[in-house]
Amino acid sequence: MSESVPPINALLREIHLAAMPGREDRGKLSALRRGFSDTTATLAWPYIAPFCDLTNEKQRTIWLTLAAAAASLIPQSLERPGCGNLGATMRRLALGSGISSTEALNSFEARFRRLLTCQTTSELCSHLPTIIRAAVAKGTQVDASQLFYDLQDWELRSKRNVPVEWARGYWVAPDRTAPQEVAP
Repeated sequence: MSESVPPINALLREIHLAAMPGREDRGKLSALRRGFSDTTATLAWPYIAPFCDLTNEKQRTIWLTLAAAAASLIPQSLERPGCGNLGATMRRLALGSGISSTEALNSFEARFRRLLTCQTTSELCSHLPTIIRAAVAKGTQVDASQLFYDLQDWELRSKRNVPVEWARGYWVAPDRTAPQEVAP
């Protein structure tokens, strides 16, 4: 019996294949990047339809955003498992600006807080294109799978409090993010 591949991994694998040197499918990657815009998102539908229910607006928005992000991040920084959540990504973007740590984090703070205040996944997804484009421009790594699961759970605060996890990724230095044991 073979184990099935989670749909997000299957989509990411397809995007990797579409970006392979010598086998590039620039049309597919371009169509997927159109998922960031409501007016052109339908161009990406044929590529995400096998993975999500297009009639479910929330799921369609998540898959379009993730596919557009992944197609934008190819080839330099897509799918770096373990590089952290979007809070950690924004921390790396801020610290890569060349100014002091405190100043750098403060300069990105308003943008980051705007993300944290999003109440719906759709609202959050509308803010992500600029962050993904900044990550592409600076070669900053993004864990696309982690982003997908964070988007899925954004509104489920009783299950996982994703904004708190992102805040920890942004404001807590990486060496201090390891879970610490609490004495009973």
